[in-house]
Amino acid sequence: MNWFVSAIPWYGWLILSLVPPLILLLYFLKLRRVPVEVPSTYLWTRTIEDLHVNSIWQRLRNSLLLLLQLLLALLLLLACLQPGCEGEDLTGDRFIFLIDQSASMSATDTPNGETRLESAKTEIRNMIDGMDDSASAMIISFSNESDVVQSYTRNKSLLKRKLASIRQTQRSSDMTEALVAASGLANPGRTSDRESEIDIQVADALQARLFIFSDGGVANVPGFSLGNLTAEYRPVGSFSTPHNVGITAFSISRDVDTTSGVQAFVRLQNSHDQDHSVTVSLLADGELFDTKTDVVIPKENSTVMSFELTPLLETFENAIRVEVRIEDRDLYALDNVAYGVIEPPRKINVLVCTPSNNFLRLAMGTDRIAKLAQVEFQPPEFLTDKLYTGNLSSAAYDLIVFDRCAPEKMPDCNTLFFGATPPGGEWKAGDKQFPTIIIDSAVTHPILNSVPMSNVTIVEGTPLTGPPGTISLMDSNYGSVMAIAPRSGFEDLVVGFTLIESNAEDETIINSDWPNRLSFPLFMQNAITWLGGASKFSSSSGTSPGDLVTFRTRVPSQSVGIKSPDGSRIQLKSRDDKTYVYASANQTGIYDVTNNNTNAADQLLAVNLLDPRESNLAVRDSLEIGYEEIVASIQETAKTRQEYWTWIILAALLVLLVEWYVYNRRAFI
Repeated sequence: MNWFVSAIPWYGWLILSLVPPLILLLYFLKLRRVPVEVPSTYLWTRTIEDLHVNSIWQRLRNSLLLLLQLLLALLLLLACLQPGCEGEDLTGDRFIFLIDQSASMSATDTPNGETRLESAKTEIRNMIDGMDDSASAMIISFSNESDVVQSYTRNKSLLKRKLASIRQTQRSSDMTEALVAASGLANPGRTSDRESEIDIQVADALQARLFIFSDGGVANVPGFSLGNLTAEYRPVGSFSTPHNVGITAFSISRDVDTTSGVQAFVRLQNSHDQDHSVTVSLLADGELFDTKTDVVIPKENSTVMSFELTPLLETFENAIRVEVRIEDRDLYALDNVAYGVIEPPRKINVLVCTPSNNFLRLAMGTDRIAKLAQVEFQPPEFLTDKLYTGNLSSAAYDLIVFDRCAPEKMPDCNTLFFGATPPGGEWKAGDKQFPTIIIDSAVTHPILNSVPMSNVTIVEGTPLTGPPGTISLMDSNYGSVMAIAPRSGFEDLVVGFTLIESNAEDETIINSDWPNRLSFPLFMQNAITWLGGASKFSSSSGTSPGDLVTFRTRVPSQSVGIKSPDGSRIQLKSRDDKTYVYASANQTGIYDVTNNNTNAADQLLAVNLLDPRESNLAVRDSLEIGYEEIVASIQETAKTRQEYWTWIILAALLVLLVEWYVYNRRAFI
């Protein structure tokens, strides 16, 4: 960058360099005065003072005029150097700046060590300075959602102020919304009147240059047309492969080889072009629990490791905060940690409403279910009892099983129906069909996992039709005979056949041999585990930052308090279905949920990035938007020189005015 450009030859500078010494010399010259007789001694003091000042052998005293004149001469000399710097001029009159603020933009692989986001903001700021005064621009930031930071304006100061307000996020990246917002004025839609068959352009199409500042770690945007947008991709970050090892998956689950073991599984991804070994630690409630050293991750690949957590579950009573860390530092710290939660076991409350069914009692009386649930049997008449109706909205039960009966109003919990359908008219049961032969079952669903149904006989069954969102779990020759459907935050499982029937003489008639099969108690265990939420423990590695978190408290409450990892707190009210929706989970970490009725911690929520694309720090050399490939462009703006000497001339004129004022004030006195 050239700050000074001289248009004066060397001998001219030699002459100009003599100006300051000549000014200084004038203050040493002695004045020749003509003697004049005056009738007063008023001027004697001034005369003596002038003689002292102009005496060349006297010490030069402080003089404001001298300093001002020297400053004026120096400013004029500096202006002759024509100081300035090289800048950029943007060609065009309408610009759109898209800036990526996703998690990967926090990497520090830029030349000056700042984050990618700050580097992009600096470049955009320089481009705004290079805009013509008649040009306008808008700024859009994006991660997995977009934000129009500033709409079209010619105010450069406002644009730079809004640009500075953009903050780093911990979210993943999706450019679709940002592109739709950017094309709003460049590609206006059309409106039509069906009756008059008139097709009208909503607004005039306006050309615009679209600058995308990103590291390229975004998903392709298929089916999008740029239209009147001229897109230019400005890559941010180093094209040399950055060194980064990140955690891209984390889960806590049972050991597949044992029935009681619990393990934490971690997937590590290496986006570098060399193999790396790291040290990984697991912390439980902030205390070091286990460490794995020299974990090798192949170049541009991933590896899976595990921690044994069974000792943690032997005596724990409260929720455990689990944290996995990569101890080795790299250019991207956000994916070096992952969070999880292990909740303690809790017996669920199950109500079984049945006239009489020994098969259900036998299946619900296994040791396994006894450890998971507290089961209560009641006759159908209990559904009209005040004790039941008073508990409908208090979440007193986690699961209710209706055998050959149905309530007048659905409870605020999950349900399981045998030979009946939920009230309300959304569920339809057809006529009984004989015989009913099972053709297929959804063995991949958790409720039918390890539940073989091929050898089960059903005498009579009714085909089922459920509300929107219904999933058929078991199909017969007449249609679905087992289905599950959502209901305002709950789930209803309906079995379209009975296990037993009663005739007019109150005799028991077997309708299916399923209760005699081992698959039936397994089915009931799965139903209690899935619908009731029962298990030896529950774990969560959370959702991604920015996602909606839907949860239900263990103890019913009208509102809860949520404490985020940075210490901020908010109050959240429950919805009509007793669930909560939290929309401010923007940081990775563990969120504390406090029940306002008991002022006690109710549960913990974990939020993690765990995004392989965000952990791959390689800067892409192109973007795919629709059917176009936007190749990275380092710089396509015209060079221009920003001159500063005009400001120096203005400063010199100001100094000259001050000198004139000081001189005249002194002469007047």
